Order: sequence, then structure tokens, then C-alpha cells
Amino acid sequence: MSVQIWTFVFVFLTFGLYIGIAVWSRAGSTSEFYVAGGGVPPLANGMATAADWMSAASFISMAGL
Repeated sequence: MSVQIWTFVFVFLTFGLYIGIAVWSRAGSTSEFYVAGGGVPPLANGMATAADWMSAASFISMAGL
């Protein structure tokens, strides 16, 4: 098989995997969506918030240099 066919197969399977994960992990209600179904521990949520804040702060400060 040619490289182009392998590329199409890879892209198709990747999109299929993404769609499968999206359907499988779909929130059933608004309350489940906002709290991620209770599956995210507070420490992980805090670390994600801190990383987001530090990333934004470094991006803004680097643009000012």
C-alpha cells in the first residue's frame, strides 16, 4: 500500500477514536457537565487551574519583553 493510503487510514481511525471517546464520555446532564461527573479530584483541579494561570502569566509577560 502506498503512503497516501496509510495516511488516509491513520487519519480516519484517529477521527473515529476521537468520536468514540466523545460519545462514550458524554455528560448526561448539565450538573454532570459542570462537575465532570465527580471524577476530577480537587488536587488535580487545583493543579490544572494553577498551570493555566502560570501559562497565561508567562505568555503575557513574555509579550511585554
